[in-house]
Parts: sequence; C-alpha cells; structure tokens
Amino acid sequence: MKLTVYKFDPAVDKEPYYVSGEVPYEEHMTGLHALMYFDENVAHVNYDHSCRARACGRCAMTLNGEPTLICTHFLEDKDYTIEPLKGYPVIRDLIVDKHALDERLSQIYNRVRIESFDAETIKFDPEEYGSDQMWSLYGMEYCCRCGVCNAACPVMAMHLDDFVGPAGMLAVAYRHLDPLDKGDRVMEAVSNGLYHCIQCGKCDEVCAETDIDHLAAWKMLREAAEARGLKPRYAE
Repeated sequence: MKLTVYKFDPAVDKEPYYVSGEVPYEEHMTGLHALMYFDENVAHVNYDHSCRARACGRCAMTLNGEPTLICTHFLEDKDYTIEPLKGYPVIRDLIVDKHALDERLSQIYNRVRIESFDAETIKFDPEEYGSDQMWSLYGMEYCCRCGVCNAACPVMAMHLDDFVGPAGMLAVAYRHLDPLDKGDRVMEAVSNGLYHCIQCGKCDEVCAETDIDHLAAWKMLREAAEARGLKPRYAE
C-alpha cells in the first residue's frame, strides 16, 4: 500500500509538502506500525508516540482526513495519507503543539474545594452516590487528553471564543460527577458553550476510548442546567 506523509519544518520550509512510498501491508497493521516502517525504510519523519495503547494520546494525527489515534487504528490494504492533528500549530512534520489544550484542561480538572480534606470528608458510599454516576466517572477517567475530539468537532472549527470544546466539556462533566469537588460545574459548562454543541456525535465517533460517552455527558449537563433555569436564550 502507498503511504503519503505530511512534511514541514517551519524553521526551514516555506510550505508543507508530502512524501510518498510503499509500505508492505500486514494483517492487523495499525497506522503507527505503518508510519514506523515508513520512517525507517522510506523517508525520515518526525512524529510522537509512547504507549501504543491509547493511554498517552501522543500519536493523535489525521488519517485520510479523519482525526484518530493511529496506535489503535487498524488499516486496510489501501492507500493512506497521514497529516498532523487538525487545529493545532505544527512544530515539525506530524508533531503539533498542544500546550494550550493541556493548560486549559489542567485548569478545569483542578478540583475546587474550600475546606481541606479530613478522614470524614473522603468517606462516601458508592451505592449511595449512584452506580450510573460511578460508571460514567470511571469511563471519563480514561480520557488521555489527545485532542482528537476537538480536532473532529465542527463547532470547534468555527473558533467560537466561548466554546471550550469536547475535551474541555468532558473535563467539566468529570468534575461535576466528582463527589469531592465543590465547584459550580453546571454554570461552568453553560458559560463555556455547552449549548453551542450541535449533538452531532463526532466526538464519540472518533474517540478511541469506548467507555467514554460524550453525548450522554452533554445530556447530563444540560438536564442539570435546565433544572436550574440556566439554559441560555440563544438555545431556546
């Protein structure tokens, strides 16, 4: 099969360009395996990866126009084009700068509390808390902050100032379910564009972690917002 790979070094190149070469197809070959062969046998390319198991999020790229984690994306015997993840500045070739995303997510994931923890604070009964909430929280734990959902989101492509994107909204939902978090995460979700989401499901489609249900999280947040009368007028 033919693999075509994006190349661009901002320090040297005026414009991006592409390099193509043949990669021998193997059954159960992932995009990462193909890229590694290409790098070693066709042309050198700068890319990032670590875990090979959808845990680190470093191999998030664009494969035939679709954002994906190439370490878990199994290929067919056909031609592919690999490009950097959409929506992020290119550092070199397939490596992008996700510093702004990491900073924003770290701010949201930071647990909000007024009082400090003590032995009584951390005692809670999971059954009293609710099995649905616990399982939702469990699934969200597996978000590797790869940015694939943001890259695929059509609303993110509109560059709205008040829309935090699927990755950020999932972080809000995570802390909303956290029994030890004291922040007003419902208000945070609304003010960060909860109702800008068009419910297209693209985030669920491209996410490599099947335990995360983005649309269910958005529904949960909207129901909580509407119960408090926080639904914005533009969403009426």
